[in-house]
Amino acid sequence: MHRVRPAIASLALLLAAASGAHAVEGGMGAYLLGSRTTFSGIVPGPGTYVGFDVVTSEGSVQGLSLAGLPIRADTKIDLTFAKLSVTQVFDTTLWGGTPALNINIPYVFDAKLSFIGQTPPIDGIPITDTTSGVGDVTVTGVVGWHRENLHYSAALSVFAPTGSYSTATIDVANRTIDALNTGKNIWSIQPVFAITHLDPATGVELSGSASVLFSTRNQATDYQNAPAVNLEAAVLQHLKSGWAFGATGYAYKQIGDDSGSGAENTKAFLGADSLSAQVFGLGPIVTYAGANLFGNDVSFQLKYYSEFGAKRRFESNTLWLNASLAF
Repeated sequence: MHRVRPAIASLALLLAAASGAHAVEGGMGAYLLGSRTTFSGIVPGPGTYVGFDVVTSEGSVQGLSLAGLPIRADTKIDLTFAKLSVTQVFDTTLWGGTPALNINIPYVFDAKLSFIGQTPPIDGIPITDTTSGVGDVTVTGVVGWHRENLHYSAALSVFAPTGSYSTATIDVANRTIDALNTGKNIWSIQPVFAITHLDPATGVELSGSASVLFSTRNQATDYQNAPAVNLEAAVLQHLKSGWAFGATGYAYKQIGDDSGSGAENTKAFLGADSLSAQVFGLGPIVTYAGANLFGNDVSFQLKYYSEFGAKRRFESNTLWLNASLAF
């Protein structure tokens, strides 16, 4: 199992949250579901770790509020973005564990929204919107502990509203809206507990994490997202060749209902009793550890999620590629 070690060393890159393109108010949360998979409970030895992710996703939702604009139609989104992740693991101890600090910087290459208008002045008109640019930056502090084959960590992620944001406008003549944003115009925090059990003799890994996302009110739309619970898990079989194969999944559910005049107006427009969101995702994961680039350990991860059981948020299919380097 010596080839598992480079993958472990890169896992701090996966401990921090990744930003999506919208908030629950816009059909997605500040935290990108499925970010914590293999080795989610492990903080590696001191050093600097750099990761690069490319994510492509397509999904749809029936009824949402987007930048203050309530949309009743079946709305589709296609999204491609990347994120740069830098983690510094410190050569010291904190509360008996190993401390680390991570920063995630996302960039949306292309986001496209489309739907058929159902209300005047855009009734029956195909509507599209596109956007690109830097998203909301995430900073995560984490402390990790080890006990034989058991590894666990506690973290706190802070999502800063660094991406661009403006409330929605409609251009009837050109059949477009300006509603997509790369930022969410809110601050969010996410306490996280993660755990990994890895048996070097068999190569079997069990990893899981639990977190709660809290967000401030969007002052531009007077929309307050309710807290959301995220549960994520992965089961993998690691081979001596450096390859690992397994399955990963997540469950997301808001605790309570969204509030504020923006949420109340959306509920009235959609004729909904509640805007409380949920979704589940499941799919395969493949990793490889043991490669070398310019004398540095490199590992790769490929995973695919198919979502189901979505309510009040996009239900998507997502393909995700990660490359991580340990310095």
